[in-house]
Amino acid sequence: MFTAKFIKNIFLDKECLKAIGRSGKLTRVFAKQGDLDGSCTIYSLMMLLIFHKFLDWEDLIDGERAKENEFVDNIQSHFLYGLSGLCLGGDVMDDLSNDLNSFLGEKLSEVLTTVPMEYNSVSRRELHLKIRAQLDARKPVMLGFWGATGRGHCVVAVGYKKEGNLLHLFCLDPGRPLSSVQVWNNVIDIDYLSCDDDAMSDINYFTGKEVCVARILIIHNNPTEFDCPF
Repeated sequence: MFTAKFIKNIFLDKECLKAIGRSGKLTRVFAKQGDLDGSCTIYSLMMLLIFHKFLDWEDLIDGERAKENEFVDNIQSHFLYGLSGLCLGGDVMDDLSNDLNSFLGEKLSEVLTTVPMEYNSVSRRELHLKIRAQLDARKPVMLGFWGATGRGHCVVAVGYKKEGNLLHLFCLDPGRPLSSVQVWNNVIDIDYLSCDDDAMSDINYFTGKEVCVARILIIHNNPTEFDCPF
């Protein structure tokens, strides 16, 4: 029997994957690279903000909406460059978090890091436990991981299934298409009890290769009170 835990604010309908956005209505949430222009970090951040009801999808494509909401104006002007396309160079998570907190006027976003041979805010095990705690609270979490080639990628984890020490993280990956009948399009496996900070033992199912989930970005507010309808 398939049993998994998913975030609250996620809905399937006949058109696409949706969430309740800042307007209080269902809005498109999945952003695939190519829908606009930009890096996986920015796409993942936009999905995270929609899940947390700070944005509607329409805020990403309609320049007029910035006139009625200061936060939307900041998002459009800083990340979307006046809707001429998402920022091509990308940003590291710390910069994204700092910008968000500046826009919001509160410290609502936080980045946790565990990168071998660098300064780390948490251990590998602590990072993995934080991912699980976030999803147990039915909130999404943005993951940053890198592979053996050193190339990094970002996704948004929206649920998980536990199997022994493994957490199968169900993710929205902006680098891949999403079927109209799915709520995830990639799976990242982590051994959430591992204490080995140097191990590259996480698995990216899409590529079938080992990766290291090294950074997460979380937002501390409650996204919604609605339950997952499936």
